[in-house]
Amino acid sequence: MSLSVKDLIEKEYIGYSVRSIVTDKKFRKTVINDKRVRGNREIKKVVLDKIAVGGKVLLTGPTGEAKTLFARLLIDYIAQEISSHKYHIAGCPFLEDAGYLVHIIENFSKNIFNSIDVLQSLCPYCRKNIEDALSTKTEKISLDNSSEIVKMAKTLPSKLEKVAVEKTLVRRTQIDPRNDPESLYILLAGVENLEKLLGGDSTETFSHQSHKVGTLSQGFMVVNEIQRLHLSLLESLMGFLEDPQGIKYNLSGETVFVDGAIIFTSNAPLTVFGEESQPIINRVPEVLWPARDVTDRIEIVRDMFQDHMVTSKLNITPNPTLIRMFELSGTNDKDLVSRLAYEFLAHVANESIPRSLKSSSARSENRVARTDFYSALDEIHNPQRSPHIDLRTLNNAIGEIVIGSEASEEFEGIIVSLDTVRKALELYDISPTMINNGLQAIKLQLRNTIREGKTAVSVDDVTEEMDKLKSLSDEDLKKIVYEFEHLAEKEAKVGEYIFEKLKPSYQALLQVSYM
Repeated sequence: MSLSVKDLIEKEYIGYSVRSIVTDKKFRKTVINDKRVRGNREIKKVVLDKIAVGGKVLLTGPTGEAKTLFARLLIDYIAQEISSHKYHIAGCPFLEDAGYLVHIIENFSKNIFNSIDVLQSLCPYCRKNIEDALSTKTEKISLDNSSEIVKMAKTLPSKLEKVAVEKTLVRRTQIDPRNDPESLYILLAGVENLEKLLGGDSTETFSHQSHKVGTLSQGFMVVNEIQRLHLSLLESLMGFLEDPQGIKYNLSGETVFVDGAIIFTSNAPLTVFGEESQPIINRVPEVLWPARDVTDRIEIVRDMFQDHMVTSKLNITPNPTLIRMFELSGTNDKDLVSRLAYEFLAHVANESIPRSLKSSSARSENRVARTDFYSALDEIHNPQRSPHIDLRTLNNAIGEIVIGSEASEEFEGIIVSLDTVRKALELYDISPTMINNGLQAIKLQLRNTIREGKTAVSVDDVTEEMDKLKSLSDEDLKKIVYEFEHLAEKEAKVGEYIFEKLKPSYQALLQVSYM
């Protein structure tokens, strides 16, 4: 069923914008709490604010910290909201909001000339659509002729109500200059000809409608690794972004304002851009995206183990959406990754990250904080430095650990212990200091669970005081392991089997005489 502006007025529709979406409290909570990208809660709020203000943002941060994943996730969330609620003028490649016409109808009698300005600011296709609605068999109306529009003051609102509208379905784009350089040219040169959308060739000598419209016309896009763009492409792309409050599409000399969200990512500081590129790149607001803290990193490592176990057990393609479906429907009760194992990996990785890359309060607007952040980015990319264990490296290691851990024939479950993980890390170029610090961190955490009346403390604040530790019987150790690993939730036989597998790791960490 075809819709018109009149139908939207009856529905009390007044428009729907990206800004209204990303400032909505419920929407922000959903995005910030999405477990597919854990941590960086305060930084996510800053990103949402930047998108609300200008429709564009650049995320700069260390490799493997889910910048692109968060960008894609945010674009997907916004696109879903737009596709659920927005209506646009029928056939418009720029998805001009039909709410504009609702406002014009309501305000035309109060402010005729400003209303005409709004009509003239719409894209060529929308203008033609409106002109067809205003014209009669004997008289063709042009929106560029303001005096003609003024004469129609009494009839124009009722005629605008007949303009056709469509339910908006957003097309999203992700561009990566590392593996898809052709798509950049498609983006800028265009893929759709407006004349074809109009159903025929234009009769004018000069027509905006002959212009090709690229995928940027809808304004929902992620661009990876912006520092790898050629200067000419960077200049062309930045032309769309020069307006501080949105995305400006240039259509053969005429401006069309696109309501969208464009997110760039970079794992290199802006200092890598040449002198010619600096004025261009500075048009995009930058957010320093730090490495997630150790608490979030523990959860991320645990998620990685779960993902690999699902793909190994079900023999499926590692499609994240498919994996998530199986994870949400329940996992094998007999599989277990020791808490010591995944927390140890997370602590080792955390040790490899410079302190200034972990600060969630660093803002790009602060020169000192930005300089420290950039210096740390350069440091982790220095091949002579002790290696930065990013989450991609961890993911590879975890995949190999899961593949190498055979399921028990009796219980059909994969058990990953601390000892298994330590042996796997021996193959990587990781300094003994990092390994020891990781072991010390989980050792202290474990020992604090058996200190009477004590709370958890940091690695730096605790010394080895054996006299403050209780002597443990096998039964005491079993209680600790069951509590630490949540084994009470499993079947009795399965829990007992897992305990025997994990017992040596716990004994080695505690190093206490057993009674």
